[in-house]
Amino acid sequence: MAVFFIGVIRVIVKTQGGANKAKEDAVVDAALARAEGARQAPAKTDV
Repeated sequence: MAVFFIGVIRVIVKTQGGANKAKEDAVVDAALARAEGARQAPAKTDV
Protein backbone atom coordinates (compact mmCIF):
# COMPACT_ATOMS: atom_id res chain seq x y z
CA MET A 1 0.00 0.00 0.00
CA ALA A 2 2.83 2.38 0.88
CA VAL A 3 4.59 1.69 -2.41
CA PHE A 4 1.38 2.46 -4.30
CA PHE A 5 0.96 5.73 -2.38
CA ILE A 6 4.55 6.74 -3.09
CA GLY A 7 3.98 5.91 -6.75
CA VAL A 8 0.95 8.20 -6.87
CA ILE A 9 2.89 11.01 -5.19
CA ARG A 10 5.76 10.45 -7.63
CA VAL A 11 3.44 10.84 -10.62
CA ILE A 12 1.92 14.00 -9.17
CA VAL A 13 5.31 15.55 -8.46
CA LYS A 14 6.81 14.57 -11.81
CA THR A 15 3.92 16.17 -13.69
CA GLN A 16 4.44 19.49 -11.92
CA GLY A 17 6.71 22.13 -13.40
CA GLY A 18 8.62 24.97 -11.85
CA ALA A 19 12.05 25.83 -10.54
CA ASN A 20 12.07 23.12 -7.87
CA LYS A 21 11.09 20.25 -10.20
CA ALA A 22 14.51 18.53 -10.15
CA LYS A 23 14.78 18.90 -6.38
CA GLU A 24 11.29 17.48 -5.84
CA ASP A 25 11.98 14.61 -8.23
CA ALA A 26 15.11 13.72 -6.26
CA VAL A 27 13.16 13.71 -2.98
CA VAL A 28 10.48 11.44 -4.44
CA ASP A 29 13.07 9.10 -5.95
CA ALA A 30 14.83 8.86 -2.58
CA ALA A 31 11.55 8.11 -0.78
CA LEU A 32 10.71 5.42 -3.33
CA ALA A 33 14.15 3.84 -2.94
CA ARG A 34 13.75 3.79 0.87
CA ALA A 35 10.31 2.19 0.57
CA GLU A 36 11.57 -0.50 -1.79
CA GLY A 37 14.61 -1.14 0.42
CA ALA A 38 12.41 -1.56 3.49
CA ARG A 39 10.13 -3.91 1.62
CA GLN A 40 13.04 -6.06 0.43
CA ALA A 41 14.91 -6.14 3.74
CA PRO A 42 15.10 -9.64 5.21
CA ALA A 43 13.04 -10.26 8.32
CA LYS A 44 15.09 -10.79 11.46
CA THR A 45 14.18 -13.74 13.65
CA ASP A 46 15.11 -14.28 17.26
CA VAL A 47 16.52 -17.73 17.86
